[in-house]
Amino acid sequence: MWLKVGNFVWFQTIWWLIILFQNNAILPVVALIGVWIVLSPQRAADIKLMSIMLVIGTVVDGLLTHGGLFNFTEQNVLIPFWPIPIWLSLLWVAFSGTVHHSMEAFKGRYALCAVGGAIFAPLSYIAGARFDAVELGASYIMSYAIIAAVWSVVFPLCFYISSKLLKTQLTPNIQGESTYD
Repeated sequence: MWLKVGNFVWFQTIWWLIILFQNNAILPVVALIGVWIVLSPQRAADIKLMSIMLVIGTVVDGLLTHGGLFNFTEQNVLIPFWPIPIWLSLLWVAFSGTVHHSMEAFKGRYALCAVGGAIFAPLSYIAGARFDAVELGASYIMSYAIIAAVWSVVFPLCFYISSKLLKTQLTPNIQGESTYD
């Protein structure tokens, strides 16, 4: 139980650091991600999922940015060719670090994932806009609807990918029980 609570607090800490400090939060956020990787009992699956979701999340938010839904006014672009601010990509990494842990209740419940993603993810982006981490290129209602549509697919996809990663990691022990490598 402490692991799920700790994972939840870990992610919330990263979310607040990123939303409040954007580029200035990158080093502490990278350090916190490193701490989680060291502590995680499912380290290999977490690293794989974090890597995959780094790419997927960067592409998804890159497309939304290119489409005009997100506008970033940062003066210090750390990686010029990166389609979104690196701190936003790191938020995707941190989010994916919750899938095997504090968000485990969504595991295998893809319809619930779709509804949860559609309801809660847009609220996170809108909160980010309220704290000036991003400017929304549409009204709150239109932004909510677009983000809800995207996350009703992305959130279940994350859990689907997670389930495939965990299946490849399970190995039978001498007694025939499945255990993690």
